[in-house]
Amino acid sequence: MKESKLIFTISGIRGIFGKNLNIEIVRKIAIAYGLWLKSNDKRVIIGTDTRPSSKVIEKAIIEGLVSVDYRVINVGVCPTPIIIYIKKKLNIPGGIIITGSHNPPEWNGLKLLSMKTFLSNSELDEISNFLGQIKFNRYRTSKSAYSQSIITKNAIPDYINALYTHFKLESIRKNNNLRVVVDTGAGAGNFATPQILEGLGCEVKVINNKLDENNNFPREIEPIEKNLKDLIATVREGKYDIGFAHDSDADRLAIIGNNGNYYPEDIGLALIANYYFSQCYQDNKDMIFVTNLASSLMFEALAEKYNAKVIRTPVGERFLAEKMDSLIRNEDISEEKIKVFGGEGSCGGVMDPQFNNTRDGIFATAKIIEILVETKETISNLVSKLPKYYAFRENIDLEDKDSNTIVNQLKDQLISESVEFTQVDLDLKFGQGNDWFVLIHPSNTEPIIRVISEAKKENLAKKHLLAIVERIKSKILS
Repeated sequence: MKESKLIFTISGIRGIFGKNLNIEIVRKIAIAYGLWLKSNDKRVIIGTDTRPSSKVIEKAIIEGLVSVDYRVINVGVCPTPIIIYIKKKLNIPGGIIITGSHNPPEWNGLKLLSMKTFLSNSELDEISNFLGQIKFNRYRTSKSAYSQSIITKNAIPDYINALYTHFKLESIRKNNNLRVVVDTGAGAGNFATPQILEGLGCEVKVINNKLDENNNFPREIEPIEKNLKDLIATVREGKYDIGFAHDSDADRLAIIGNNGNYYPEDIGLALIANYYFSQCYQDNKDMIFVTNLASSLMFEALAEKYNAKVIRTPVGERFLAEKMDSLIRNEDISEEKIKVFGGEGSCGGVMDPQFNNTRDGIFATAKIIEILVETKETISNLVSKLPKYYAFRENIDLEDKDSNTIVNQLKDQLISESVEFTQVDLDLKFGQGNDWFVLIHPSNTEPIIRVISEAKKENLAKKHLLAIVERIKSKILS
């Protein structure tokens, strides 16, 4: 079946629109999700990114949900973190976010939500198993039922007002003279991030904020250095204090320094973690920092400085959200005594469960502004004070090869060479303490293997990356 060609992972269902992700499959997924959810509260929140295909998919999702008697809270084009925030605030049991996230524009996808977070692999398997059993003639939707089952809502104002309560708003506004550039990439962040920064007192210039007349994005969607030439040039030439960039649904964040330098994805999370570490240390408050296997070793170095604890999870936002939720629900942990915070440094994702227990590039943007205003330092000065590590990454196309097979072959090699490693799901990680590591990570969102290498010495990080990349490519070609 065509459904089997889709990527079904905890990061969502992804495919190329019009090919393995088509209207028929989307409607089936919506029906299967509704049958799986089995909630007495028949509400599901939906929202989209700005891809032209998202609007078409939205209609099919609504038709599928209404056909199994759900009411749809439709927030329209809206950043993923805001959809998740509003879902929790309104205690809505289900949610479907229509977004291809950082994938290229021909892709799109569905992020499926349970009451607390993203669905697990086993839950996705249950939904996948429903698909082959669905016959459309059993699930019909009249025009009147369709229109009567939709409630439209603008979620962004509620989110912005709530976000401001987590900041020293008046102090920031009074002391803020920062000049900021925001490259939204014509994504959903355009409807929130610039407004929030203006509300914090920043002078804001927005670039790449609209699709062109042919509905093409103004730049490649993933906010990595090679795609942010406009932002880098604007910050440098205009002598701005900082630049920010999102992907299409604004859960990711990239930062350009006042000197026009692009900072690795971990830097934003590290700056915020260091800020919280320092605050907790001064207040004699413990801190638990939760991050994934792919994030920088600098977090252990920072935590050691402030006597904080680091917990590592598998790669995937769901795992962090579950861990932080379990920590703050622990009866021995109170917010007054222990701060729980974390994120996925490998994509600039920041998660503060006291506000929004999901990867939130918008919240991260505002928090970095707060740090700059409070410290009265440039972003380049703050970054220079962080522990220094060199990180290199490469994405390797699987070319229709099975990632399980490749990983198992690599694992056998490491065992034969007496290399100690850690395996979490399909991820393999090895290294030496806090000096260096290599992570081999089959992507949750694309048919690629990601390799991340980090070390205190630049040549060592490069050496390890090249060695593993060469091994993987040889196995793909064999």
